[in-house]
Amino acid sequence: MVMFCLAFVVFLHLFGLYSPTNMCTKDSNFSFLHHDLKLPGKDIVHVTAEGLVACARTCLTTHMCKSFNFNTNTGRCELNYVTLTPGGLNVTNLIPAADFVFSDITHWPQKIGGACANHQCPFNTYCTPRHANEYVCSQYVVPTSCAEIKECDPSSTNGEYWIRLPNFDLYRTRLYCHNMTTDNPSEYLTLPTPNYGVFPNVSNKNCQGEGPVEGNCVGRSGETFYNKIRVVIETMEIVRNDSTYAVFTKGKSDYATAADCYSIHYNGVISSCGTRGTFTINLTDTGWVVPSNQTWQVTRGWMAIVESVTHDDSGSIVHIKCGGFVGNCGPVGPLFLKPYPEGDVTESSAKEVTCFL
Repeated sequence: MVMFCLAFVVFLHLFGLYSPTNMCTKDSNFSFLHHDLKLPGKDIVHVTAEGLVACARTCLTTHMCKSFNFNTNTGRCELNYVTLTPGGLNVTNLIPAADFVFSDITHWPQKIGGACANHQCPFNTYCTPRHANEYVCSQYVVPTSCAEIKECDPSSTNGEYWIRLPNFDLYRTRLYCHNMTTDNPSEYLTLPTPNYGVFPNVSNKNCQGEGPVEGNCVGRSGETFYNKIRVVIETMEIVRNDSTYAVFTKGKSDYATAADCYSIHYNGVISSCGTRGTFTINLTDTGWVVPSNQTWQVTRGWMAIVESVTHDDSGSIVHIKCGGFVGNCGPVGPLFLKPYPEGDVTESSAKEVTCFL
């Protein structure tokens, strides 16, 4: 408490706001602070601040900052783009965090911003005081693509990075940046559990006994393993035919496509021996899931059918079973992903890049 009061007085002196009536008070006067708690996964950027008041001032001078987490031990100041609101996030969304303090910025007086009090700096910028009544607006570069990461740090190499997606409410996600030595790097979502498809090397055309595939089915069987998938970050559509980080034992198959050459399914009725083609989507620990309304259909083949599509409760795992003679099944329309914050990955598993221009 003594350090907080001293920092507050020094701050007021620096910006000409101190007067004999400015006095330090007990913690009870700061009831809006949440001690040993923080709001996780909502920070835009983090900086080092010399104290709690300095962290609050940094938030006040950043247009998109609505609240902050401050570590009283290390000085880590995390600026959040959201805060607690009626009907939205509430105190139950705060998590235990030793030495951290959480605060909504609306509880802090604008005057601690000095010349930046009530500044008019635009979105994605921060205010820097120049003199008593003058300030300038500078741009925060919170990377929203691998191209921006490369622009921020030209020495950046291929690897995992934290990126903010403007079209998803600045959702923070871990993506793999590919081709960082070129002028056109691209984004991939790393799959901690490889996603795989199986086109079995067996047929049972009329359910009268299994045998090896025959005719135009020969050479189509095999297994498919995707370790990363190409995504369009504006929409999070999966580029299903990108096989840069896929492995095929024989025939090549697009992502999320199930196929076999096992049996004939007459008039849309599944045969008694069923299908054997499968594909399993597993997005566990990626922070993304398949929307519950996503469906699959026969995309090509003869006498083909979708036998089943099963989802886990979150949409992280989807298992598709399909086949024909030959029969392929894939998503109806583009395959988009949606955020699932509870499935996010650990903080240390990707690089964080922030530029100040």
